Amino acid sequence: MKYSLLATDLDGTLLNEDKEIDSKTIEAIHEFRSRGGRVVISSGRSPLSTKWIAETIGLKNEPIIAYNGAVILDEEGKVLEQYPFQNEALLSFLDACQEEGVYAQFYEGDNLLVSEKAKWNLNWIENNIPELKNIGGRKELCDRYREKCQVKLVENLRGYIRENQPNITKIAVFNEGGSLRDFSEKIAQEYDHFEISSSLNYLNLEISPSGITKAASLGKVAEHLGIPLSQTAAIGDNFNDMFMLEMAGLGIAMGNAPDEVKRHADAVTLTNNEGGAGKAIQDYLLF
Repeated sequence: MKYSLLATDLDGTLLNEDKEIDSKTIEAIHEFRSRGGRVVISSGRSPLSTKWIAETIGLKNEPIIAYNGAVILDEEGKVLEQYPFQNEALLSFLDACQEEGVYAQFYEGDNLLVSEKAKWNLNWIENNIPELKNIGGRKELCDRYREKCQVKLVENLRGYIRENQPNITKIAVFNEGGSLRDFSEKIAQEYDHFEISSSLNYLNLEISPSGITKAASLGKVAEHLGIPLSQTAAIGDNFNDMFMLEMAGLGIAMGNAPDEVKRHADAVTLTNNEGGAGKAIQDYLLF
């Protein structure tokens, strides 16, 4: 095969709007692997969430890129690389959020740190570990995964960060007022500690430590597996996938991707609700 490593996003790509995966997409993934291809999930989701989804679809013994590249797991599910924020950078970011009146939540391991209960965190555990019942997700196993993550209410986040020096590897930002493009530009101009992207067309922001992206971590995974980047393909749907699509030997944007993301891809497939990821594998990788 021309491409022997596939990196695929989850939300908006493999996962449809019901947080399920099309059966033909799963079949295409297994066909690609049966021919010697390797598949790495590359997601903004937590390591635990990506492992649950990978296990449910039978995607075993493959590396995983979680938190937009800030955590890389090896084939055994052990941490290969991890890139946490500097604590001073976190405190500066908290100041910026307070100044602009936006809500931020912080990811420590497989747990979510929040300063208040809000609509963006109320069902986080259920969204982090989706049921996947249409593709064989077992309830008892799903429940065990959900027990391993929690939402921690920390009213004084500044004090928590100073005292505990936590390994925070992702920040998510939300705002009742809609687009966060202006806030994104402000952070980019005033601070050099952050890599800023979005998985919801700038209705959210996903913040990583400077230099940490899905693209950079795909390069590390490809090197780990001994596969040239020219032999990698990537599928994604949003701004946090854009550099990965550019860097891969073949970048495929989902049909539901914003036009700007599509312009950075080599090809465009169907939407996530139409099994676009599976069709892309069939059209471009299985030959």
